[in-house]
Amino acid sequence: MEFYKNKKKSAQLIIICLGIFISLVAVFLYSIGLFTGDISTKLAGISAVLALILIIVIVRMLLSLNQSAPLLTLSKEGITSAVTAVSKAAGLIYWQDIQDITITKSGWDTLILLHVGRATYYMPIIEKKLSAMAVTGIQDSTDTLQIFLTASELDMDAKELLRIIQDYRSEHV
Repeated sequence: MEFYKNKKKSAQLIIICLGIFISLVAVFLYSIGLFTGDISTKLAGISAVLALILIIVIVRMLLSLNQSAPLLTLSKEGITSAVTAVSKAAGLIYWQDIQDITITKSGWDTLILLHVGRATYYMPIIEKKLSAMAVTGIQDSTDTLQIFLTASELDMDAKELLRIIQDYRSEHV
């Protein structure tokens, strides 16, 4: 079972990012004294750096808009996901390693949390692809990984995706 990117949701995220980018450009122009004549170098530097980061994110989002590969795949072996950086880096997460599947709220997004055993197997794979900062805190004291999945770019919400994953797991495993 494969799940693909919802282009309408992705376009909405791009529009939101463009709005934030325009705001950062306005702050930059204000901070260099274009409107008032007063120059604020710290504010100009911060807004310029954030605007550059955001433009890189927007370009990457635009390039991935026509991606034809599935973002999430459920198979008899396990879950392959590209919806978050850690889930993408982990590759195939085997069903027998998934101890629990729950739903959690993080900021404005509702996430599916996979409690994955065999951290000694998955951590080297994840650490090869991601920086140490990105993997800090995903492993708890019981040698369990916490891998998050989001439905923000899929054609469904997180509760529906959780139900589909649990149903698929109960039918095929």
